[in-house]
Amino acid sequence: MRKLKDFLMLTDKGYADLKKAIVACTITNLSLMLPFIVTIQIFAELLKPLMGEAISWNMMWILLACGIVSAVLVFFANKNDYKKTYITSYIEAETSRISIAEHIRKLPMSFFNSKDLTELTTNIMADCATTEHVLSHLVPQLCANGISVTIICALMAIFD
Repeated sequence: MRKLKDFLMLTDKGYADLKKAIVACTITNLSLMLPFIVTIQIFAELLKPLMGEAISWNMMWILLACGIVSAVLVFFANKNDYKKTYITSYIEAETSRISIAEHIRKLPMSFFNSKDLTELTTNIMADCATTEHVLSHLVPQLCANGISVTIICALMAIFD
């Protein structure tokens, strides 16, 4: 993970925020399993008459309540995910752009006379935008998906 910090040129706060974003994305991925579990239980309950058993309506009401609770949990997990992933990555991108601008400000004027300013500006802003996109959309979700899949497979192995 330290190489990721160097690769994305993150500050210490940005690196800590990236780890929090990965945890938030993992929680969101795991919370998305809750409605699936409730749906499977509802189907199992609805298929009981085919096995000669009666539908337990008390269990159906409990599953309805579990479905509502899981929807609320998914909402709050996604809200937390958004705050930890996108907002913090945009703040880190802002810090990165300011530090690049500060570095450019210190360059001698002869550097700017020898370079095409529009090409230089376009390249710098495109690189910053790409880094911002990777930091907000790819890295946290990719790491969280790896962690989530591992946890879910382990739970499925225990269940099976």
